[in-house]
Amino acid sequence: MLTLPGQATIEADHEDLFLELGTALRQAAFDAVEARGVFHLALSGGSTPEPFYMRLVVDPLYRALPWQSTHLWIVDERRVPESDPRSNMRMIRESLAAHVPMPENHVHAVPTQAADPAAEYEAEMADVFGIAPVPGAPVPKLDFVLLGMGSDAHTASLFPESPALAEKVRWIANNDGPRVVPPARITMTYPLINNARRVVVLAVGAGKAPTLAKIAAQLSQSGPNIAELPITGIAPGLQGGRLQWFLDTAAAAGLNA
Repeated sequence: MLTLPGQATIEADHEDLFLELGTALRQAAFDAVEARGVFHLALSGGSTPEPFYMRLVVDPLYRALPWQSTHLWIVDERRVPESDPRSNMRMIRESLAAHVPMPENHVHAVPTQAADPAAEYEAEMADVFGIAPVPGAPVPKLDFVLLGMGSDAHTASLFPESPALAEKVRWIANNDGPRVVPPARITMTYPLINNARRVVVLAVGAGKAPTLAKIAAQLSQSGPNIAELPITGIAPGLQGGRLQWFLDTAAAAGLNA
């Protein structure tokens, strides 16, 4: 039986899986606000988490979430305006941010139409965290990062053989290349993601099973291979953080081979 690094939560029913994920997010939010007075949340786009975001709006279990003290960041974005249906910010705003009492200036959209979106988003993050944007500055510590995973093992917009995989300093990178699904992207990098207090990966469906099996086998046999399996570079435990996987039974089936 193959295993993934960190902790894995597996449920047959998506509603049960979202309940477990929501419980983890709620606890992280309360812990962050109690300890530091603010909750820094980074969300991914895509069709998989959208129903989870909607559940955060309508389920009474989440009415007490500290939205007023939450800053919302985007894990990755396409270089399209927010009016474009492919915009991650558009989906997250329509499914979640527009329906909860989060201050508008706490919703941090990527300036996708800027000449250098990554640099501007990084500067905004530095300002919010009170970090001087100088060489050697400390990396911001996000409280909760929700990632997805593609069938090619990309996560965020860290695609196989793409330039952003090599980034060791920048928190945000512009990313493009032959294996980056168009359009060009802006993405959080390994230094930022791996410095988070908690990173969770949400993956559902039988289509993800072979990829998860490949990831588990790679990590157990040879260690990370970020060039071909970028998600194997996600390792918040090296900085004292926590990695959790939220899978349905169909996605987890490959781990039982």
